[in-house]
Amino acid sequence: MVNYQIKFRELKINANQIFRVFYVQEGKKSQVMDNFNRLPDDTKDEIKDLITKMATVKDFKSDKIRWRLKSTYSYGELKPKGHRLFFFLKLGNNIIFFKYSMKKKDSLGDSFYKRLELEKREYETEFEKSIS
Repeated sequence: MVNYQIKFRELKINANQIFRVFYVQEGKKSQVMDNFNRLPDDTKDEIKDLITKMATVKDFKSDKIRWRLKSTYSYGELKPKGHRLFFFLKLGNNIIFFKYSMKKKDSLGDSFYKRLELEKREYETEFEKSIS
């Protein structure tokens, strides 16, 4: 879970960014980037394209991006090829990727999403501290 070693690393997209994009790093590891780097190149290219559009196109919509999961949860998911999920939160003009999960089929279950909501809140608090 979240601890004092949390850092937010910015991804530089391009000069026309509407949103700044970050990923969470805890200690020397990042669940998001470690799993991203293990993906096939075509999937990585698709993710890079989606994130670029998220950061640069106002109100960008895609069937592979849900900006908010139901009304219950205040985070979204990026779902590239297959059942890979990258979870993110939008905080002001910032998008922060904080979790990765591989979903084989169906839903991950409400208990997973509830735990993720708590985790998201902690990352949100830490991010707000880091920019103040």
